[in-house]
Amino acid sequence: MKKSLFVIAFMALFLSVVSCEKEEFARPATYGKIYCSPSNPKVGDTVTLIVEVPDAGNRIYHADYTWKCKDQFSQTVRVTAPDNSKTITEAPSFKWVFKKSGSYSVTMSAKFKFSMADENGSMIGVGGASGTIKIGN
Repeated sequence: MKKSLFVIAFMALFLSVVSCEKEEFARPATYGKIYCSPSNPKVGDTVTLIVEVPDAGNRIYHADYTWKCKDQFSQTVRVTAPDNSKTITEAPSFKWVFKKSGSYSVTMSAKFKFSMADENGSMIGVGGASGTIKIGN
């Protein structure tokens, strides 16, 4: 009798622990603003545009980052997660040399491919960011 009660109690405990596990889903990254390095670029400098990443998302194995700046560039950078990695964690970046001084509005739109479905069953996701870059003389 005591043995069967022990088995029942153990099974109940096991089921309660298993049922408490949170199911894992893919999710897109969350982005902040676009900033640049160096922080005060001049005409002719190679400027690295970088996106702030408050949350890298989950289970993103491939991303296409499309960078745009009116009359300057429109280019897509493709990134795949490193081997044995669950998701891309590196901040999106793009290099450009501005030939004129001024204030430039830059956008980055992202399309993701997930290695597992998100909570809505989708295997793809999107995101984006924008920022203003000032180029001095």
